[in-house]
Parts: sequence; structure tokens; C-alpha cells
Amino acid sequence: MCTRIRPEDIPAPVIELCQTLARNGHRGWVVGGCLRDLLRGQPAADWDLATDARPERVAKIFPRVIPTGIQHGTVTVRHRGEGYEVTTLRGEGAYSDGRRPDHVEYVSDIREDLSRRDFTINAIAYDPVADALEDPFEGLRDLEARTIRAVGEPARRFSEDGLRVLRAARFAATLEFELDPATEAAIAPTLPTFQRVSAERVREEWLKAFKARAPSRAFEVMRRTGILAATYAELAELDDVRFAQALKAVDLAPRDPIVRLAALLYPLRQEAGLDDWLQRYRYANAERERVARLLRWAAPEASFEHAAEVRRFARQVGRPWLAEIAAFGIVVSEAFLGSTVQAERLAGQLRELVTQDTPLTTRELALDGRTLMSELALKPGPILGVLLDHLLELVLEDPARNTRESLLERARAEYDARRLSMDTAKE
Repeated sequence: MCTRIRPEDIPAPVIELCQTLARNGHRGWVVGGCLRDLLRGQPAADWDLATDARPERVAKIFPRVIPTGIQHGTVTVRHRGEGYEVTTLRGEGAYSDGRRPDHVEYVSDIREDLSRRDFTINAIAYDPVADALEDPFEGLRDLEARTIRAVGEPARRFSEDGLRVLRAARFAATLEFELDPATEAAIAPTLPTFQRVSAERVREEWLKAFKARAPSRAFEVMRRTGILAATYAELAELDDVRFAQALKAVDLAPRDPIVRLAALLYPLRQEAGLDDWLQRYRYANAERERVARLLRWAAPEASFEHAAEVRRFARQVGRPWLAEIAAFGIVVSEAFLGSTVQAERLAGQLRELVTQDTPLTTRELALDGRTLMSELALKPGPILGVLLDHLLELVLEDPARNTRESLLERARAEYDARRLSMDTAKE
């Protein structure tokens, strides 16, 4: 970890913004997650600035300014083709909605601004023009100790902004830090404020947590502090064994937030309210469908003795999803069964199936519907679909049958048999 920052550690465009502020009688400080990551020796992105200049003054100083959050003192300055959030120093204020201050109180002291921030590791500021680091709440010490500690009184911080408790859990995973005991103890009493946070913001924090090396750290914190019970009670109420298995699956899954979400929800895959929960927390239709597909077709205990059974399974899953389903099956097998033998076997069978280019849909047959109508003098109608489905079933049983001649012969025989059956029924 780096405990000393130099101006050359800051990107040139950011320094230029601070220099422009200085030439106009103001100061600019690098703040937030970018500074925290830089101090941790990690790549930083989304460079944010704080300034003692009021928003209207910032708009006069810089030629291209977008009032993205001007009601809260934030504007976006366009510079060298990038956007940088520049926020005027703010003081304490009431948070009656549990998320945003009722009104903005501008201040001129950077330390007063830092005092209203959530955690000490985020309450550090650096002025690259003056080469001065501000750390009034010993955030550097907590970075060294890998500790998440609230600024000032934890209960007050969490009562101001309900999202902060979830951010604490998320940081436990993404930073791989531990919560300060007093900070963690303040979470449960302030959950009523958390429950007023919008579903979209909760979803966003979950997805960020899923990008961590071990998302389980976040969900362990969420469960023991009551955050999870307030978000998805059925998940929090899993017995300790099943919950531990779900967390193992989350950590084993690839760093795809939706795949990891499905892994976490795997024990609840048969619950009727699962999709309702996904809708309530604003997951997009495509995301919900993907979760449902993973939970439906992951087959950790599947044992297909015959190749035709594998082909029929693959047809139900759909060719585009076979690789993801196979990989997910291995993850849940290891987490919930402690063995991947069957899942690895199925994955191998599916991979072989893909390389063989075996038809899995009627569109992939060697005989298409137009040819079938022409050869059998058929008109568009239900019988055409019936015949194509029959041919696909024959090919799934024996892929060698997938030739134009063979399929046409069998389609003609099936069509004749059906006409004879219908004629007999009429008599």
C-alpha cells in the first residue's frame, strides 16, 4: 500500500483542472474511491474532485460544464474528451429521505466536507497543486489495517444515508477488508433507514459486490447484520449449511454478476416468488430470463446413459446456452454436492455434441419446410410443424439420418400414415 502520493501519481488532465481552479483563486482536491484505490496501490478510475468554488463559479471557470447534479453541488466538467465530476465542499445537513440531504450547505473547509463522508478510507483528500494530503479521520491508518470504519458516530452516518450499510458490506468484499466492530454494530439499529433505499440502488450494490474476488464476504456481513433479511428474507433464512453452499457457489462462479446471482439463488430455484423478487429489484427481462435458464437447466446430478438423451437435453436448453449451462452445472455440483464427476461428464458430452454440429432445432435439419411443402404438396399449416418435429426427433435419436433423402422418405411415410389414420377415423 502507498502512504505517500506525489503530483505525478495523478493523471495530467486532473492536475490541469486543479491548476485552473488555483489560477482562479480556488482549490481542488482529488477525493473518493479513486484516491482510496491509488493509496492502496490499485488502478484508479472515475477521478472525482472537490472544490471550494460554488457550482455557478465552476461553470464560469471552465468552458464545458454539464449540470449533472447541480442541486447537490455537483457538475461535470468536460476536459480532454473526458467528464470529471466536480463537487463543491458541503457540510452537514438533514437527510429526511434517508438518502439525500434535504438541502446543500456549502462550506470552505475541506475537513468539514470530509466529516460528512461515509467511511474513513473515503474521507481523504489530496491537493496536487499544493501537494497536500488531508486525512483528518485517520483513513490511512484504516487502509493499512484493512478496516472499514465509519466517520464519526456510525449510527449517525447510517441514519443519514441508508445505502451506506450496504456499501459497508460491499466494501468488505471488493476491498477484502473487515468491518470495525462499532461500525458493524450500528448497522442493525439503522436498518429502517436502509429499507427506504430504492430497489435500483440495492441492485446496483449487489452487482458491484458480485464483481469481487470473493462476493461471499459481502453476503456474510449482510446476513449477520440483518441487511439480507431486509432484502430477501427467504435467502437469509436458509439453514447454515445451505447458505454456506450458496456462498461457495458464488465464489466459484465466473465473475459475471448475473451468473453469480444465479449461484446465490440456487437453493431457492423452486420458490414461486423468486422471479417476483427479481422484478421488484429491477432486474431487466434479459437478466431474469438468464437467471431462470441457469436455475432450470443446471443438472448437477444428471446422468445420461445414451447419447440421444444428451441430444434431447441439449435441444431443450438451446445451442447458444450449452456452454454456460455446462459450466454452471459444474459450479453448483462442487458447491452443493461436493463432487463434479457427473457435471464434468455432461459438460464433456455437450462439448462433443457442439463439435459434431448435430441438429438441435428443425431449422438445422438437412430438409427445410419449404422443400417439404413442395415435395409433399403441402400447404402451410400445423401438419408442417408436426412433420418437422417428427424428423428432428428421428435425428436426435440417430444423427446419421440427417440427410435430405432420408428425411424426405421418412416425412412422406409419416404423412401418409397420418392421412390414413385420419381417413380411417372418418369411416
